Amino acid sequence: MDTGLVIVPQKERRILRWLTAVIIVGLLGISSWYAYSWYTNGTPLPLPIPIARADPAVDESDVAQSAIDQYTVPATNPRYISIPSLNVGNTRVYPVGVTAQNILDTPRNINDAAWYKKSMTPGSGYGAVLIDAHNGGNTKDGVFAKLDTLKPGDKITVERGDGKQFSYSVVENQIMNLDEVNKTGMKMMMQSAETDKEGLNLITCAGKWVPRLGQFDQRVMLRAVATD
Repeated sequence: MDTGLVIVPQKERRILRWLTAVIIVGLLGISSWYAYSWYTNGTPLPLPIPIARADPAVDESDVAQSAIDQYTVPATNPRYISIPSLNVGNTRVYPVGVTAQNILDTPRNINDAAWYKKSMTPGSGYGAVLIDAHNGGNTKDGVFAKLDTLKPGDKITVERGDGKQFSYSVVENQIMNLDEVNKTGMKMMMQSAETDKEGLNLITCAGKWVPRLGQFDQRVMLRAVATD
């Protein structure tokens, strides 16, 4: 008589347990490899798991127009930067130095830019003004998100604290990996692309977010020169 019970031989049970163990170990190994690769190199995960795509400490909040209008800086410091072809207008520029790791600092908000205060000021007539900004945060684009699309001849305007405006024209725009940036790129960005003209050099992040480094693995390095 059929009792509805299925008896699995002991040998088959051992095989099933062995196969299950192999599958579990394999899945753990694959998961560990992807996690390690993401942490060390920023390699995207194969599944849509929510993970950090940028610095999670970056402020993504909108900036009120009144705060932009009321922003002030010393007379010769850069106050605003505008890039018409990117629809970037009157973006606040904050003075910054370097971090404890000797890395160029960035603005706190993705809607602002930062001027390296050991670079030149607009209107100096020589050297280079160095400005950086975020390409974005975890969920929103930053003010320099499309910086890599600028072409030679595109215009950029910087307004100083005293209201004087200075125009620049893009000369070159390239993407460097982090090693190149550290070896030669930053030295280049402290100099004008044309020695007889004042330069304006812009930097933003590109490539993959690498958790181990706490930064992206590439940089957009744009150089422009004064047109006035």
